[in-house]
Amino acid sequence: MKISKRTRTIVLWVIAIGLLAGMIIQFTPTLGFNFGGQEALRGTVQLTVNGVEIREAEVLAAQQGTLFSAVSEGPVARQLERLLVDQLIREEVLRQAAAPMRVSNSEVNQAVNEFRESRGLAGRRNDSAYLALLRSAGYTDQTFREALRQELKLQKWVDSLTSGVTVSDAEVEAYYLSHLSAYQSEERVVARQVVVADRETAEELRARALGGEPFADLAAEHSLELADRRGAVGAPPGETEPRPVGRAAFPTAVANAAFALRGAGITDVIPAADGFYVVEVIEYLPAQPRPLDEVRDQVAEDALEAKKQGVIEAEVERLRESAVVTFPETSSLSFSNAPVARVGDTEITELELDRATYTKSTIQQALSPDTAELIVQLFRPAILQQLIDTELAYQGARTLGVDLVGTRAAVAQAALDYVSRDVEVTEEQVREYYERNIAAYTLRAEANVTEVEFADVASATAFREAVLGGADVAAAAAEHGGEVTERGSVRPGDLESAIDTAVFGTDAFEPLPGSEAGVSDVLVVEREVEASAEEGAADGEAEEGDAEADAARTVERYVVVVAERTPERVRPLEDVRTQVENAVRLENRQRARQDWLASLRDQIEVREFVVLDLDDLVGQDGDATADEAGDEAVDAASEAGDGEADAQQGAPAEAGEQEGQGE
Repeated sequence: MKISKRTRTIVLWVIAIGLLAGMIIQFTPTLGFNFGGQEALRGTVQLTVNGVEIREAEVLAAQQGTLFSAVSEGPVARQLERLLVDQLIREEVLRQAAAPMRVSNSEVNQAVNEFRESRGLAGRRNDSAYLALLRSAGYTDQTFREALRQELKLQKWVDSLTSGVTVSDAEVEAYYLSHLSAYQSEERVVARQVVVADRETAEELRARALGGEPFADLAAEHSLELADRRGAVGAPPGETEPRPVGRAAFPTAVANAAFALRGAGITDVIPAADGFYVVEVIEYLPAQPRPLDEVRDQVAEDALEAKKQGVIEAEVERLRESAVVTFPETSSLSFSNAPVARVGDTEITELELDRATYTKSTIQQALSPDTAELIVQLFRPAILQQLIDTELAYQGARTLGVDLVGTRAAVAQAALDYVSRDVEVTEEQVREYYERNIAAYTLRAEANVTEVEFADVASATAFREAVLGGADVAAAAAEHGGEVTERGSVRPGDLESAIDTAVFGTDAFEPLPGSEAGVSDVLVVEREVEASAEEGAADGEAEEGDAEADAARTVERYVVVVAERTPERVRPLEDVRTQVENAVRLENRQRARQDWLASLRDQIEVREFVVLDLDDLVGQDGDATADEAGDEAVDAASEAGDGEADAQQGAPAEAGEQEGQGE
């Protein structure tokens, strides 16, 4: 039985069911089914699941090097322990559910061979390398085969659950309407391009295009590609008008720059393997939903997969809820799972909040004892609101009159997307958004700069007069002793202060004959230069111990700037209309979702609870009284576990009933 990449994803999803997938499930050879009868090595029993013991070694193996070991004290540590216990229970009930499935030795052999081929270790000549790889992961060939056998059993169990699942036409249509963004046509542009061999030429041509020269003429005269088509991208031989093209028509970096314009405009110079590109986008054509008839087969396949995941999730939850879990007196583990909110008749529990919190990659990456308090106080309240909204949307989905399929979270998101699918964008909204975000559509000033530096003002002045008279810049600089520095294309802030101010903050430039460039006045620039001890002694300035004075001194240098300057400019609305309309549409969709959720709150009661963590109320002697914890918290703690845990650590109390009890 071949395990495809998609199948393996489903298997891991089933095992983790949205919980830290890949954190624990790595075919860990120290999990329960690999220990055989070595009970002494496995340590004491920590919990039982439907009568099956899970011992210390299995718990330690699950903790080792995972998220569960990131914090060892305080509320976050208890939340991670709750997640760990629940994960162990889920793994065990799934193992038990899959146990009756039969997997032959030949199926295991095939899976091993596929694994070896995927690692380039096929054939007997690679046996030693294969075994070394297993050892590095803590396996022997026998334990690895047993792990694969368990995975194959689990996959067969999944197949037995979903083999008869089908989707109706109504479910396919509802899936399409709630996932329109997944079935978009490719975004395209109508464009011309210039490709040249060096950056300097590309910068010059770009400046000329920005100055108003026809881009097609520049491409016809200078481009190394499509010159015969006047740079028209997508045009067949013999034609000169561009046709709509997708990203594949350009090198990746060039495509990124061209499509980032989201409208008409000219890109910066973009280096690529075959030269330096400048692209003129004439029109941007956004992605549009493809008709259902065109994508029906793909939609049906996706809807069926979503429905299967919903079936799997429901069965895993049923197995988890019906499991008989006990904790011996000698166990160091406990499990409490108080409600933190109620939406209608459905409770959101601490465990669900833990799961939603610690499956976020940003929190996983940042989690440490130093960030634990921040997570509890800042992130968890916000995540709870997200869970409440998700449950509201799930319950509200039933009122939409469409057959949405998938897991609870997937149905909730589909419902939100469904109610916001047909929002309209008005011209007034487009103009208001454009004006409100005008900075986003403002192109910064830029210039192509050459600096020429002189030792005295007379030489600088003579150079300036020469180039104004039509002399070549390089030749005039050489004649008058100037030092030429090519700065290339720059933007405000790229140059030293005095020159930056002259280029971008003044109009003190005179145009050069027959050129788009201009020449500045003579600029006086103070610069530090190294000074020798002999120079200092000759001037009578060097004193004993004055090392810094010997090391450097300030001199005045005289600089003339030759620059092609493009002032800051605002892209017209028509050039960026598609980009603005898309942004407004996103805003309107979010507003439609929030309005729908608000209407659901008027129909469905939402109650939040304060969860009192009794460990935080316990004194140093280890005892907590009912007065200290609050009578309501003690009463709730005695009822919260429904017999599932011997020791409860948390108790909920409704937020409206906590006045006067303190924290």
